[in-house]
Amino acid sequence: YLLKPDRSLRELAWRATSERRLQEKDSLETIYDKMLQLRHKIATNCGFDNFRDYMFKAMHRFDYTPEHCYAFHDGIQNVIIPLLEKMLNKRKANMALDTLKPWDGSCDPFNRGPLEPFETEEEFISGVTHIFRKIDPKLADQFDKMNDLNLLDLMSRKGKAPGGYQSGLEEIRVPFIFMNAVGVDDNLRVLIHEGGHAFHSFAAADEPLVDYRHAPIEFCEVASMGMELLAIDHYTEFYEADEAQRSKEDSLESIITVLAWIATIDCFQHWVYENPTHTPQERKAKWLEIHNKFGGQFTDWDNTGESHDYAWHRQLHLFECPFYYIEYGIAQLGALGLWVQAKADKTNALKNYHNGLSLGGSKRLPELFEATGLPFDFSQKTIEPLAQALADELELS
Repeated sequence: YLLKPDRSLRELAWRATSERRLQEKDSLETIYDKMLQLRHKIATNCGFDNFRDYMFKAMHRFDYTPEHCYAFHDGIQNVIIPLLEKMLNKRKANMALDTLKPWDGSCDPFNRGPLEPFETEEEFISGVTHIFRKIDPKLADQFDKMNDLNLLDLMSRKGKAPGGYQSGLEEIRVPFIFMNAVGVDDNLRVLIHEGGHAFHSFAAADEPLVDYRHAPIEFCEVASMGMELLAIDHYTEFYEADEAQRSKEDSLESIITVLAWIATIDCFQHWVYENPTHTPQERKAKWLEIHNKFGGQFTDWDNTGESHDYAWHRQLHLFECPFYYIEYGIAQLGALGLWVQAKADKTNALKNYHNGLSLGGSKRLPELFEATGLPFDFSQKTIEPLAQALADELELS
């Protein structure tokens, strides 16, 4: 419903979601406070000053530190947030609005209805297979193998579990893709994304050690996000040229949005665990400060109750998987780097892609990035040229 041209309908849908979440506000706050107390106790029992430092060890983050994350936050604030502001101002002008409300960010700014790339699973699989074949016939053959072995469970159906993922079937060393497609534009990116994970699985399948068949998440997501960007010029398999361009622009704009959100969530987590005795009121104030710093101020939250105060409640990672989120920011920068390579030399970019994937988890993160022709750096120095490429493509300069 948030994709619909009818603004009043979008508002109803957004408010229904937000108000339902706010019904659980007090319960969620109580649960989170208990989690923070227990997590801090775990950390101090193990000799750490705070849970953040404990988790960096527990998550085997041997190749970067909290200081690297701070550099990422600064780079996003200095480079991506100005780009986000330009993008949202352009959206506001195209929609002829004085301000953007929370329900105005996902719909088409020219009042066009949602893109509908396919109706049947057969159309879906065939179109994505053709996209992979245009990128590299070897990848298309691997995708065909998955289809032949019935390893694609793609369409939504009653009673099916939610979500989407790629999972390795270790004994036979082939990947399996699960998702809930309903014929909307984002379904294309999800399957192409999970296809990237599947190609990573195929590339490392011959590794004798199970653990070497799986790279750290920070690089696994380069395989998937990178494949999304390698495929971005081939959407004409599903659309006429103007709609393919619209889908491409939506994809690139979503990268700007998600980088800002990743920085928001990661920055918030660092503060939460570095200040273990904070009160819920202090947490709310800090959340609003951080969210506004990373783009929240570009949305008009007036007359939305406490929705802005507790917008972080919608991010399950904060509750279930603390500190698991920065990986996507690191990987998104890597994927953008691969895209920039492909714009200059598609053959070399694909070669680098295969090189990196073939190493599985047998090398450290810096070596995996290096094998893919990418710097393992997520500071402003790395972010700036990637942001410029986005700005050029979206005409935001």
